[in-house]
Amino acid sequence: MTVGRTQRQGCDNLKTSKQIEGFLDFLREAKTDYNIAVSSEKEANDATQDLLHSLELCENTYHEYARMAKKLAQVRQERRAAKDRREQIQPVMDWLEENGKIVFGLEKLLGDVRKAEKASEGRFYTQRTDVLAEIGKEDMS
Repeated sequence: MTVGRTQRQGCDNLKTSKQIEGFLDFLREAKTDYNIAVSSEKEANDATQDLLHSLELCENTYHEYARMAKKLAQVRQERRAAKDRREQIQPVMDWLEENGKIVFGLEKLLGDVRKAEKASEGRFYTQRTDVLAEIGKEDMS
């Protein structure tokens, strides 16, 4: 009686834990991107106010007015980009606020799935009989 061992081959290219982890990473990155966009928009608003007050209250030369106008256009474009990004991420932030318990549950789920994946790594089956060897001998004759 010949007893063999068979190691289990992974058939999934992307583990379940990686898919869950990818979604949670997306949510974390969205939070970071949102905070950056809000900060950038505020900074651009403040710069706009500085430029407008300088135009209004200070006596400037023709060239200073021209430089301030160019800078104002640049700052407004930066503000628009930050505002657009903030508005695009806003629905994700709203969802996160409404579904905090779900996100917490997904983090717990990720831990449980990783634990199950680790438990199944390197697992093998030890044959208890020689039935497969007998079949192989019958096929050869």
